Amino acid sequence: MALAHELDKSVDRGSLSDESKGLTFGELIRDYEPLPDTKWRFGKPNYAKVNKFYFENRVMKHKEGSLEAVVTNIVKNWEVESHHIADIHHWQTMDIKAFKAAVNGGCPCNAQLMSDVGPYNMLLGET
Repeated sequence: MALAHELDKSVDRGSLSDESKGLTFGELIRDYEPLPDTKWRFGKPNYAKVNKFYFENRVMKHKEGSLEAVVTNIVKNWEVESHHIADIHHWQTMDIKAFKAAVNGGCPCNAQLMSDVGPYNMLLGET
């Protein structure tokens, strides 16, 4: 993922670049397409660095259509959404009305709270 100072907040709409999708590396690994009126939280995400590292270091390529490949795709797309789209009503990878997450028996968190604090902060909770 790009560092915060590398993101251009003025580019706050549109599809991911071919490089962010993995296409410049010869394989589509992130096929997320935002809804037409979706606004990116910090500017359009740039996955060029993380994709380069991924392709240089991965040790297994899952068979297309396998459960492992489907889960990998869902997780990559969920990461795009949960980190980079503030408006949960534009999320497509999960049912925001049904979503609840709790860590170590703590209070459940809904999708809006996860969007507000960020998914990693939600998982860390208060320490």
